[in-house]
Amino acid sequence: MSKKKNRPHGHYCKICGEYKANEKFSGKGHAAHICKACSRLSAAEKADAMAINRMMGFPMRRLSDGEKKWLQAKMYDKSPEVADTAREIYNICFPYAERNAMKKQLIINTLSFEVHTEVYDGYGDMELADRRFTIDRKSRVLTMTDFCTDSGEQSVTLEGREMSKLLRYIVHTLEIFMWEQDYCLNPDEDDFFTDILLGEGIYEDDLEEKEEALPAEPEGRPSWQVHIEYSSHTVQDISSYVECLPERPEELYLTFMEYFELDEDDFESGFRF
Repeated sequence: MSKKKNRPHGHYCKICGEYKANEKFSGKGHAAHICKACSRLSAAEKADAMAINRMMGFPMRRLSDGEKKWLQAKMYDKSPEVADTAREIYNICFPYAERNAMKKQLIINTLSFEVHTEVYDGYGDMELADRRFTIDRKSRVLTMTDFCTDSGEQSVTLEGREMSKLLRYIVHTLEIFMWEQDYCLNPDEDDFFTDILLGEGIYEDDLEEKEEALPAEPEGRPSWQVHIEYSSHTVQDISSYVECLPERPEELYLTFMEYFELDEDDFESGFRF
């Protein structure tokens, strides 16, 4: 005799998404796949619960264009619970969406970048850097001040296209506006970008962890620091007291240094770019 297949003793509720025993469903509830608890909810509460239940499965797979648009619309739902859940799920599914949106709005007017720590030069050797670089979009002037030598201040004027390319590289490739988050630094209380990211709930956990790990008021001079003024009149200050220079700040340092190195044709004239 063939064995009888065991029939399931329950099914999923389409409102709450939970798997429940048959006794948790009424007669009509069995056909509608709505448990007794969810059947007591109002129409609006059922709609909200179904929306949240649907969103919970999104991080497990790739979303279609229609699902992405639906999720984006739910981020502005009149129900706070649905809207908050939608924003949280969206950030999980598209972790760089907010970052990429911010890039399109940022144009650097002026930038000051100081390095006071050891860095790798272009040949892989360590050297002590004690320099400040400044860049001005309007005048197209890049300036370097070396505090370790008597050479003083050196500057180079870039072509308009080259200046735009450099500033775009700093924002879009090096993502300088995100260094505070990426390298878990202490944010200023009034920092514009921190307010945006915290408002979106992007790195609240990271902020809590680093507040415990880092001193509230570090002593001494920062190993590196950045001051940026954007065309939107937004100002951003970032600094770090960790001796090691992270990857992207180091890339910026080496990029700036390239403009002040002599090439073979300039050894005779002594002209510096």
